Amino acid sequence: MFPDAPSGGRVPHRSSRRRWPGALARLAARLLLRLTVHGAENVPASGGLLLTMNHLGGADPLLVIGYAGRPVTVAGKVELLSWPVIGAVVRAYGMIPLRRGEADRAALKQLLTALAEGQALLIAPEGHESLSGALEKAREGAAFLAQQADVAILPVGITGTGWNVVLPAWRHFRRPCVTLTFGRQYRLPAGLRRPAAAGFIMRQIAALLPAEYQGVYGERRPG
Repeated sequence: MFPDAPSGGRVPHRSSRRRWPGALARLAARLLLRLTVHGAENVPASGGLLLTMNHLGGADPLLVIGYAGRPVTVAGKVELLSWPVIGAVVRAYGMIPLRRGEADRAALKQLLTALAEGQALLIAPEGHESLSGALEKAREGAAFLAQQADVAILPVGITGTGWNVVLPAWRHFRRPCVTLTFGRQYRLPAGLRRPAAAGFIMRQIAALLPAEYQGVYGERRPG
């Protein structure tokens, strides 16, 4: 997915600017969702960290921003920048835009710099919202970042945020049940090739999810 790592490209922390979005995300979650959060204490207060989440709906990054307990740098699709209102918001927040399916050297430089500067970086290894509602095959970008930056990875499991779940609930003036689970941080085993490393990362996310969300990374059963 990514070429060899370039150097340079300082990424501003924007810590003060990122405190109010977290507060707003928590307020929105309380008003719109029946949210249960597990494992927030597992997020270290400082140091370079790669947060890897499953991706069901547009609210997923907001939940992580709201409950990680520290400023979070977010990587997202470049198309968001051209959306009305949302584009202005993510630009002000400082989202790192990704050109999916391309060898985006400019984005890679920013992502690696953010990790080197001790930031917490959030990425969805699948590269898109799941079409099935369960885990789909990951791209190799998250594995590449973890290996190049040599940082700890912290898996994040989310349930209940798919548009097919939240929109019907809101139409009937109900708050959908959502869970946000922060796992324990870990490092990739030495010597893993990138495809195996990508699978390893996804299995750590799958371990935080109910069986129906695990998709292609669920436990294989006879028959």
